[in-house]
Amino acid sequence: MIIQRYIIKEVATTLLAVMVVVLLIFFSLRFVRILGDVAEGILPAELVLTLLSLQLLKNIGTIIPLAVFFSVLLAFGRLYRDQEMVAMTASGIGQAKLTRFLMIFAPFILIINASSTLYFSPWAAAEADNIRHAAENRSELSLLAAGRFVESRDGSLIMYVEDLSDDQRELKNVFVQSRKGDRKSVLSSETGYRYIDEKSGDEFMVMVDGYRYEGEPGQDDYRITRFGKHAVRVEEKKAEAAALHRSAKTTLFLWFSPDLRDMAELQSRIIVPIVTIALMLLAVPMSRVNPREGQYGRLFSAVFVYVIYNSLYGAAYNWVAKGKVSPYIGMWWLPILLLLVALAMVMWQTRGQSNWINDRVPWLRGAPA
Repeated sequence: MIIQRYIIKEVATTLLAVMVVVLLIFFSLRFVRILGDVAEGILPAELVLTLLSLQLLKNIGTIIPLAVFFSVLLAFGRLYRDQEMVAMTASGIGQAKLTRFLMIFAPFILIINASSTLYFSPWAAAEADNIRHAAENRSELSLLAAGRFVESRDGSLIMYVEDLSDDQRELKNVFVQSRKGDRKSVLSSETGYRYIDEKSGDEFMVMVDGYRYEGEPGQDDYRITRFGKHAVRVEEKKAEAAALHRSAKTTLFLWFSPDLRDMAELQSRIIVPIVTIALMLLAVPMSRVNPREGQYGRLFSAVFVYVIYNSLYGAAYNWVAKGKVSPYIGMWWLPILLLLVALAMVMWQTRGQSNWINDRVPWLRGAPA
């Protein structure tokens, strides 16, 4: 049917545009956070794109419901604004048929969203946690960058190199300030290199042809010592296995876990694809506007509804995790509530008309069943 293809094309085009906007907002927010960690020396700069990609894959399951909801709302809102929906209604294409047209998207949305929330999102979360853990516990010498001061975790060393080789092994114009208690010493050399002891695994910065300055200038105990080689041992934090966040645990693990918090996490993953379909159906009656309201007439209401949904989602998650609600009730009521709201809006908008429900359920209009 031509109208069916037209509706599908309209919604798909709007969905693509909404996804682009949402992803740009997501990338900008995450990019700023990751750059902050890079500036503080927590993460190396080469991991920025990798972590951004993993963060996107981790959150794509929660982005899809938002994009689907607003794309249907905006696409149908435009049809109402241009009075194309009036022409369709006059041709016998009401909200019931429009909903059936939309349901063509349902299998694809369910497959993509379920694959994301049940598999790809936990995998991406685990990978991001492991990368961050490895970066935060890597050798402090690997943090060295040309022209930048680097402080050790315990604050006992401040290191600076003017230039270093691509493999970060060879150092030029090295400066190190060492602090032990109240006593400070400063070392400088023209060259240096990194060295790892094979037996102990300890890492050293070896400075070549330099000077050591100890004490306070002008005091009797101030000393200047010239050396051929001087090794500075860099304390390496022994990294334990990364403690994965609950969002990084596999769905299979959560399925067999008796922990209430794991049950809440599992249910939150399962209901997201169902909620996406429920939001898509809710957008159909919400998109109905008067021509004077314009395409964005119900946008504020849609934002308000989505904020309420997010609040209920977080509350339902906490109720299950804290044992305030039985896992059998869990979070399953949330998509049911959205569907009931959508049904109530359709019944209100079609009140007094012969509609699908009145034709098939006669007792609703007072006739004998």
